[in-house]
Amino acid sequence: MNEDQMEPRSRYKPKKKRRGLRITLLLLLFMIIGIGGYAGYLYYKVSSVSDQSLMEPNRGNQSDLRNSAVDIGKDHFSVLLLGVDDEENTSNGRSDSMMVATFNQDDKSMKLLSIPRDSYVEIPGRGMDKITHAHAYGGIDLTIDTVEGLLGIPIDEVVRVNFDAFKTVIDELGGIDVTIDSQLVADQLYKESKGKIDLEVGEQTLNGKEALAFARTRKADSDLKRGQRQMEVITAAMDKVSSLSSIPKYGDVVDRIGENLTMSFTFNEAISMYPFISKIDTVEKLQLTGTDFQPAGTYYFKLDDQSLATAKTELKSHLNLEDQNNDPNGNMNALDGEQDETTP
Repeated sequence: MNEDQMEPRSRYKPKKKRRGLRITLLLLLFMIIGIGGYAGYLYYKVSSVSDQSLMEPNRGNQSDLRNSAVDIGKDHFSVLLLGVDDEENTSNGRSDSMMVATFNQDDKSMKLLSIPRDSYVEIPGRGMDKITHAHAYGGIDLTIDTVEGLLGIPIDEVVRVNFDAFKTVIDELGGIDVTIDSQLVADQLYKESKGKIDLEVGEQTLNGKEALAFARTRKADSDLKRGQRQMEVITAAMDKVSSLSSIPKYGDVVDRIGENLTMSFTFNEAISMYPFISKIDTVEKLQLTGTDFQPAGTYYFKLDDQSLATAKTELKSHLNLEDQNNDPNGNMNALDGEQDETTP
């Protein structure tokens, strides 16, 4: 289906008891909340932002692939991270960036999977199409259904951010440190910005506009490389937020979040996550591979079966979903059943 045939709609509805904050900001704010005496001030500010930002999927707070809702303070869980194009409404725009993060409470580890935006997948009720279109067709709900069908794991929480907020947060933190390892990328950024972004190969500090351009460009190489850059930007932002030098800027960051961020976490859930998030030393980055696919003149990215199978196995194992039964004591629950393979 062509993009101009889409009929954007949203099945996402506000919840009276809001639960939220809003792709990078999930990770940023978890770390912001628990630092020193400044935490009390931030607690008040973040709780106010939460009241502005929360929406809940129509399914409620429990994935259809679970026997019961998870307790993110105790159980392993997953989060869908979406970056929505600046030019699109955050409820109906195409998702320009899509990642799935899984968190394991036992070893305090995190895995981060990048899903190429043009991946050719089964969108429930729509047939085979680019995964980026799921958000335009049916908002968060259809995106969750599509990702769960693709990966065969429950999506427990979701964070959706407009890229305007991303730029602002990076600027308020004083920029992030990344490594540009290709002159082609630097040249492409210079070209796309008409000379306004002039970077060099090597490690350097990027402001919000530069970081966003670095994360989004793909004309210099490929969608896979683009996904790697997006994951690098997220981890660089995490490093910056965890540094003491960023503390005075947290209040300004929080002030700019509410209008650009949607998240399904309750405020108390976000607070309870800090002890876990603060102990994560490394983030293991995963990526789906595939080949270009262009039927009838429309470009898609056809996922490699083995790459997808490996990612599904790793994420399921990280969530400890294999060979487990429903635990009435609150531990992670097993899936009700396996999902069908959706990759062509």
